[in-house]
Amino acid sequence: MTKMKFGLLLPHFGKEASRERLIDGSHMCEELGFDSVWVRDHLLWHPHGMEKAGLKFVEPLITLAAIAAVTKKLILGTAVLIPVRWPLKFSQNLASLSYIAGGRIIAGIGLGSNTAEPPAVGLRGEDRAEIMRETVEIARLIWKENNASYKGKIFSFEDVTIEPKPVEPIPIFYGGSTKASIRRVAEYCDGWIPGRVPMATFDDRLNLLRKLTDRKITLGNIPVMRIDKDRARARADIDIEALAGSSEGSSHWIKPPSGRFETIEDLEGLLIVGNPDDCAAEVEKFRQRGVEHLVFDLRLQYHRYEETLRLISEELLPRFR
Repeated sequence: MTKMKFGLLLPHFGKEASRERLIDGSHMCEELGFDSVWVRDHLLWHPHGMEKAGLKFVEPLITLAAIAAVTKKLILGTAVLIPVRWPLKFSQNLASLSYIAGGRIIAGIGLGSNTAEPPAVGLRGEDRAEIMRETVEIARLIWKENNASYKGKIFSFEDVTIEPKPVEPIPIFYGGSTKASIRRVAEYCDGWIPGRVPMATFDDRLNLLRKLTDRKITLGNIPVMRIDKDRARARADIDIEALAGSSEGSSHWIKPPSGRFETIEDLEGLLIVGNPDDCAAEVEKFRQRGVEHLVFDLRLQYHRYEETLRLISEELLPRFR
């Protein structure tokens, strides 16, 4: 039986983001019994259609550093960092975050959906996949060795030492729901943490992953959640079309029998919605599939963030403890 850890996608973006909600809210998350908090990554940020959010986007690693100072147990995760940091800077940032937090870091990575972001920092968008691979190789090297040297297709350096080293090994998870993403997970990552992916597609990719490697791959998932004691209120005004097109991987998803995502039920796996009983039944589906890190994406109700945290803590989490 999988022992699940429950996390939250932090409201560090959009009109509902605030310093108090991030810092005080994360301390509240820890007090309420959540296991982790997670951040997204963008440099050129434009809200998805389902969000109706503003352009505020607080830098993810700065966000986690602030939270590290006010928490003691929460796992601090990135879901996911995109290739807009030169690899040595990526390595230094995460090692320093581990040092400040006393460990407890998970580094989720991914190519991102906006191909304009790497060129904005002087990197070629068409090199994103190779940049990501070399970034992982460099990080693992620099986190363990002093006087390290590296020569890749894109990056090279000689005799580099970065201190402090991570307090404990930093696992690297990969996001994304395409078959190419799964191949990257199998090749060089420790875990897989897709966001907003229908269950049929998740199952298909999980089967592929198990065919490609027999290594232990930690599973995560980040579904959108909308929970309310009133089931009808939770399900009201769900924009099915917007959710069905909200991911860059949606063109690769396995479609429902009708060929279109037309009902809330068609969004199984991507969306957890309803009262606590409904949501518990959906969470159980992830547990049965071996998901260890389930991260609730509450962006559809960030305006009721603190109230929602208490509801999940009191009515949902105890069922899986």
